[in-house]
Amino acid sequence: MNYVPDSNSSLIVVAKLFGRIVQEIIARSCRIKIGMAKTVQFMPSIQLCEDIGAFVSFNGAYNGLLVLNFQGEAALEIVSASFRAMGLPDNEIPTHYMSENVRNGIGELLNQIIGAARAEIQATYELSAEANIPAVVPVTTPIGLIFKSAIAEQMGCVRVSFQTANMHRFHMDLTLEPTQFLQLT
Repeated sequence: MNYVPDSNSSLIVVAKLFGRIVQEIIARSCRIKIGMAKTVQFMPSIQLCEDIGAFVSFNGAYNGLLVLNFQGEAALEIVSASFRAMGLPDNEIPTHYMSENVRNGIGELLNQIIGAARAEIQATYELSAEANIPAVVPVTTPIGLIFKSAIAEQMGCVRVSFQTANMHRFHMDLTLEPTQFLQLT
């Protein structure tokens, strides 16, 4: 049985931090506002689902796995907005969420998100972790992911949901090894 942390646990603190960074990175890179749910969901496991899934693992002083799952329309809206923000002409803007440009754009956003989150945790808690290169895949059937750990059954999994300006959904799944960030001073 997965552990269910209380509202002050480091998993919830880190989920809020990651959620805020998702909003900030998309706002800065795409110049669009993303709404974030006020509720976090505890999940029995972490998975790739929806139309496009992107994931990255990180390890060091804290270990975990971050997954972003997008409805195709959400991924297309976000990446198209990013391309427009970069000044690309309309004929270079992707028109379908299964295009390689959309997957590459989502991968770049995830890379920025994990980098900013790691930097903020380093600055706030003086804890560091390295991240792998993000992977982005089209999803036709949900795929469960397991973070290989001696204590995998104790890992907490949470989901934070988001919505684009055009009401398209995506969500972030996050799992961490049980850890508690407590400041000594």
